[in-house]
Amino acid sequence: MRKLSLLFALLLPMLFSSCEFEEIDLGFPKTVNFTKDGGEIIISGETTFTHANIHNFKTGDQGKIQESETGEAFIYDWLKIEYSDFNNSELTISAQPNKTGKSRELHIEIYSGPDYQTIKVVQE
Repeated sequence: MRKLSLLFALLLPMLFSSCEFEEIDLGFPKTVNFTKDGGEIIISGETTFTHANIHNFKTGDQGKIQESETGEAFIYDWLKIEYSDFNNSELTISAQPNKTGKSRELHIEIYSGPDYQTIKVVQE
């Protein structure tokens, strides 16, 4: 029994290390900039993705799913992302007008299997 426990303890880290997500370049822009007026931008990458979400790296919060006629939509604070169904390579990013007078920043993570890319979204 002791040998079995030791074998399990040695194999467990290998199991989790094989499932790690890895940040790579999926062909999407690294940064998206909006003016203080906001607006909408459609970006595309070199590969299809399965899902995306918005993250605030300062607080650790992330976007919430919202109903959309075209597929998936996530919204967080002043930013919204939309994409149609799975295996898509286009993402629509919408920013509300910035009336705070301060620059603001959020991040979008786009996942394609175990790979992902982070896009920094900045609004003046």
